[in-house]
Amino acid sequence: MTGTATNPQPLPPRSQGEISALYEAHHGWLTHWLHRRLRCPQDAADLSHDTFLRLILGDQPLEALREPRAYLLVIASRLLINRHHRKQVEEEALRQVATLLETQDNRGPAEIAAARDLLVSVVKLLVDELPEKPRRAFLMARLEGLSYRQIGRRLSVSESSVKQYLARALAHCHARLYDSLDPLCRT
Repeated sequence: MTGTATNPQPLPPRSQGEISALYEAHHGWLTHWLHRRLRCPQDAADLSHDTFLRLILGDQPLEALREPRAYLLVIASRLLINRHHRKQVEEEALRQVATLLETQDNRGPAEIAAARDLLVSVVKLLVDELPEKPRRAFLMARLEGLSYRQIGRRLSVSESSVKQYLARALAHCHARLYDSLDPLCRT
């Protein structure tokens, strides 16, 4: 995840050379491997860079890598799994929001006012409980209608990071809304 790294320490010159050599030797191969699985060159490029970022920020000494491609595949596979899980959470959250919106037409004035109060509470949760970048990404997407690319430019992060932020915000809102429902409504 590119958005989670915080102020990495500068690498010694030897390590930078090793990283450059590793990147040059394996980046194209890894990006091609990811592209075959994702069928999207932009997502493949993002995940390839995220894989190398994980390698750089990880604890594994580079000189200890006997099979760099196998190690890169493990990292990339884990990122693919995480990406798949985030997509599932985002899709489920969107389904839940769609379900809430479908039932909105049958509500009376008191229920509509309660729904507005709930919306205000959700926005307050975003402001109070979410980290800054997921909160800002969510608000830009939902209030301003910006695309992932536009949000990424504003936040100086990749589109895949924007997707992660939105999934995190939606999952958080969904969990909080579900917790606040009457126990009888959950069944």
